[in-house]
Amino acid sequence: MLPQEAGGSLFTGNAAQTLMNFLVDGVSGMHITTSRQSRVRAGFRAAVMILAATACGFGSALNAEAQAPKPTAEQLLKGYKPTQKDVEYDTPDAAEMAKCNLTLEQGSYVITNGAGQVLRRFTDSNGDSVPDMFRYYHMGLEVYREVDTNGDTKAKKNVRPDQYRWMNWGGTRWGLDEDEDGRIDGWKILSAQEAARIAVEAITGGDLARLNTVLLNEADIRSLRLPAEMTKKLQDAVSDVPKKVQASLANSKVLNKTSVWVRFDAPLPGMILGEDLGAARDITVYENAMATVQNGEKYEMISIGELILIGDVWKLAQIPTPVDTTGKSVVSVGGVMMQPTLGENIDRPDGGSAGEMSADMQKLLADLQKIDEASPKPDAPAQAFADYNVARANLSEKLVALAKDDESRQQWIQQFTDSLSTATQSGLYPAGLPRLIALQDAVKSNETLLGYVLYRRMMAEYAVRLKDDDKAKTKADGEKARELTQKWWFEQLEAFARKWPKSEDAPDAVVQLAISYELMGRLDDARAWYEQLAKNYSQTQGGVKAQGALRRLTLTGNKLQLAGKTLYQKDLAAGQYDGKVLLVVFWASYAQPFTADLPAIQAAYTKFNKDGFEILGVNMDSDLSGLPAYLKQHGITWQSLREGPKEDGMQPGDFGYGIVSVPTMFLVNKQGIVEGGITTANLDFAVDALLKGKKLQSIQTPETESPGDTENTTAEKTKALN
Repeated sequence: MLPQEAGGSLFTGNAAQTLMNFLVDGVSGMHITTSRQSRVRAGFRAAVMILAATACGFGSALNAEAQAPKPTAEQLLKGYKPTQKDVEYDTPDAAEMAKCNLTLEQGSYVITNGAGQVLRRFTDSNGDSVPDMFRYYHMGLEVYREVDTNGDTKAKKNVRPDQYRWMNWGGTRWGLDEDEDGRIDGWKILSAQEAARIAVEAITGGDLARLNTVLLNEADIRSLRLPAEMTKKLQDAVSDVPKKVQASLANSKVLNKTSVWVRFDAPLPGMILGEDLGAARDITVYENAMATVQNGEKYEMISIGELILIGDVWKLAQIPTPVDTTGKSVVSVGGVMMQPTLGENIDRPDGGSAGEMSADMQKLLADLQKIDEASPKPDAPAQAFADYNVARANLSEKLVALAKDDESRQQWIQQFTDSLSTATQSGLYPAGLPRLIALQDAVKSNETLLGYVLYRRMMAEYAVRLKDDDKAKTKADGEKARELTQKWWFEQLEAFARKWPKSEDAPDAVVQLAISYELMGRLDDARAWYEQLAKNYSQTQGGVKAQGALRRLTLTGNKLQLAGKTLYQKDLAAGQYDGKVLLVVFWASYAQPFTADLPAIQAAYTKFNKDGFEILGVNMDSDLSGLPAYLKQHGITWQSLREGPKEDGMQPGDFGYGIVSVPTMFLVNKQGIVEGGITTANLDFAVDALLKGKKLQSIQTPETESPGDTENTTAEKTKALN
């Protein structure tokens, strides 16, 4: 294996010569840049002989060639590059390169920067005296590695990687290169987000071979063991790739060589039961996935469509297609996997079978599909969304009249209600609220439907009232109107939570009450509603969040329990800051309030850090790809913990503290006891006081309030519901 630090087994003379031969003669088979090849080879020859001879204990026997100048870290940093192009890794500028060091660690050559942070690590993982793992780092974490796993170094006289892996900041990809030509032939692990990005970038780069690695292939489709008709549809969708790519790009300027990937957008993945499909196993899919690319200053939408999970690899079931410039999306609702076959024994939306569907019903369903296919793009004006929902509501209302049984009629009433409420909330459809009120009256004999319609009427009316408040003649009149609207809204939510406690909307109503009261500072009321949520709806997301919120609201005066992995995958606990004043900040890069607070937070850190003030962040970003740039831009050097999401598509965890808004901040004294919540308005004052050993409870500033000092409390009557 490679040279080890003192105390471990070291090279034999023959092994040292083998390693030297690899680095001198075999390096051309790797990924060193040819312009620097000769001088790096010479430097490597000298360095390896020096290192090997020293390790073997006969440094005085070095020959003249081994006495040549040792290569520098700078030469290696400039000489070695990743084979794959889409790798973001650290390469210091010219001034910083001079400060970098080349050292030996157990089994590895390691390059570090002036601060001691690892930049590169070349490792011998199998003990054959030849490096077979080439690792690249970004912000202290390994993000990419190239691995030669098949042990063909001696036979081929070079090292050509056969696997490429991305990790940490770099993602999750694990690519396989069986013929060792530098092009990934297939994947061992690939997320849906990365599959979509590879597909889009392959199309813009004209790389059909790369595109094929993320499309379903014949073996993938056979492995699903689907019915023949569905198998044929999938095969057709991914056949004749060049022709389909050309058709996808025809008459569209959305995807071109200058298009820059921005993000992946998709609903939650769905599990399709094998028994429903007639398949051998359950199948996990994404439907109606979208992506965003940037062309200059303009953002454009791309339909990714359906993705299917094959083992640990997500594959696309069709060619990505731009949404056309007229605004009429080419996206279909559902892909091959979620398009049920219509037959005599399949339930229809009208309550009858396929053969019994009336011509009127067929026409309305076709019209509804056309409306959905032409749904507005995300950046469309608000009026376009209002018009879309009104059109959907009008068709749904007609479908209610044609439904043949109560179950299908109820489904269409719910769709009618949803579209009507959404259009009304936009403030661009004045007729919406009267129609909702009339609908509420029409379904009053059906308790289930009444609760459903009433809740959405409430939300629509709340939005209308708020928009009307904005039209007040004076600022004072507007503030008074909004105060009355808020009072009305809380009364409506409380009444709904009492009358329909078992409805599907009840947890949402209670969540809104609890969070709103907390943000208003009415903590007694917030606790009461959180308690109801945790007790009566414990299995819902809101119920879980409520349990954490109750824990957080009782933190003051208690020892802080907070520990986990940092953004750099290091173990860290709040207890390690005992003896210092600690600000705990739950934050996210997308949260404008946090970014607005950052200058004040950083100023306090600069001012008081030398006196024993520290900051511990808890990051809440779902997408980490832009985080390194954000940290660098804002000069954030303090550590942040991160708890990954429990399931794909969910938000990151909050360590069981039920965080409802970011930033959320609280101060911890030198004894590790939580002193209370804080804002940037009084951060300097509070930190200074705690550093001097004072207790915040004994200090009153103009900006602080005593939690729970509210009027017209509803806490007691809410507790009665528990």
